[in-house]
Amino acid sequence: MYTLVGNHKNRHTLKVGLIFPNKDRKDKTIHVGLGYIASYARLQHPDIEFSLLDTRVATKKEIRKFYQTDFDLFGITVLSPVYHEVIEVFELIRSIKPNTPICLGGAYVTTIMEEVFEDTPADFAIYGEGEITFSHLISYLKGKVPIEKINGIMHKKGGAVITNPPREQIKDLDSIPYPAYELYKMDRYPMHRIVTSRGCPYKCVFCNSSSIWLGKWRKREPEKVVEEIEYLLKNYKKKTFFFNDNSFNVDLKRVERFCEIILDKKLKFLWTTPVRVEIINKEIAQLMKKSGCYNVGIGIESANNSILKTIQKKNTIEAVQNGIRIFKEAGIEVLGQFVIGSPGNTLETVTESIEFAKKSELDFVMFYSILPFKTTAQWDYVLKEGKFYNKKIHEYHTMKPRIVFETPDFSYSDRLKAIDLAKQEGYYSDSNDRSKIFDLGKDIATRVQQILPDKISRNIYMIMKNAYRKKIWNDKLRLPTRNKKHRAESAKIERHNI
Repeated sequence: MYTLVGNHKNRHTLKVGLIFPNKDRKDKTIHVGLGYIASYARLQHPDIEFSLLDTRVATKKEIRKFYQTDFDLFGITVLSPVYHEVIEVFELIRSIKPNTPICLGGAYVTTIMEEVFEDTPADFAIYGEGEITFSHLISYLKGKVPIEKINGIMHKKGGAVITNPPREQIKDLDSIPYPAYELYKMDRYPMHRIVTSRGCPYKCVFCNSSSIWLGKWRKREPEKVVEEIEYLLKNYKKKTFFFNDNSFNVDLKRVERFCEIILDKKLKFLWTTPVRVEIINKEIAQLMKKSGCYNVGIGIESANNSILKTIQKKNTIEAVQNGIRIFKEAGIEVLGQFVIGSPGNTLETVTESIEFAKKSELDFVMFYSILPFKTTAQWDYVLKEGKFYNKKIHEYHTMKPRIVFETPDFSYSDRLKAIDLAKQEGYYSDSNDRSKIFDLGKDIATRVQQILPDKISRNIYMIMKNAYRKKIWNDKLRLPTRNKKHRAESAKIERHNI
């Protein structure tokens, strides 16, 4: 067995094992990035045989079989909430396949860069957009390309980590084949997940999308997106679709064309997506509803205009109110998300946001403690103005309460009070834990969509989704009991995607 350059020439097929560690996460969702890496690599290397392990949905037997396979390369995607599992997976591979090279990739690698080698001393790590870089890495393992010539990769040399120059982004996203869906256990995922664009043109101070995607927004053509939807519906049955973009509606003409194609083709499915609420209009919202959109998620962050300006949100609370009203009048549910701890935030401004949420037309509200990420202005703000309690980003997700810093204007004790106020209204959660009840609800709702006629299945899906949230969500959050009237009022608000 080879190590880094290998003896692939002695074998007909090069075997690559891709791993998505996420066994304890709440949602069962395919990692489309791994699928894109595989489909693109096949264009350049038709001799590759890929296998994919998603630890959230794989059986014990499937996991055992995967690790017994003699792969030529392991690729592990790294997210900060599951970093401890990434370490476990890495150490397991090293113990049973010590000579097989390991490559890390994903958003968290791009965030912490060389630090990823401290706990997971892999052979390679890809930062930035991964498709071309991973394909070139395979060429290197075949002995065709020197590692020094591969942009977007970190590698070892004499014990030191060498970071090669960054890779230029792919200009035409539609030139990448669909994710290699056949690698997934598609029947085990309750939603179809599609990426219709990459990046975001906005530069909010707390978001590291700008560093990962270099502050650029690239779109796929709506015709190509609909073709992929048709492919999934035909080959993997009807499910709700989630368009996993930073902001789906950056280009309203593209949204309009997308909805028109769906209507022209008479495609019947439900879909949901994150949007920028201030750049919607009545006509587009109505088109979205007609084409199957039932829910949108919006990042409000704060109800205070001064804070919205400070965090470079590029909107106002008045524009947010208007956008919420437009979606609601179109018949689309709205999830509003707020953060505690932005620059300028105080106990008083969080209270202001809570009062806004209570009076708003939002169907569901979530407050989160803000988590500073490296390469963001939020991180620099805390370094300059505040005090970190923990700088290990992957440790944030296990902290209870999830307060990782304080500032002179917003002390630790005031942050605790702010969290408690949000909890009292049923708005706060710092948990993303796996739930058998949550899984069951989603799976049943998906089966309903696949068995019953379109209109009936849609109505039942929405009833089940709302019933699940009303009856179960409060118990899961373990909200403080105050009185029956308050619990009944809170239940009206707690609705989200099932």
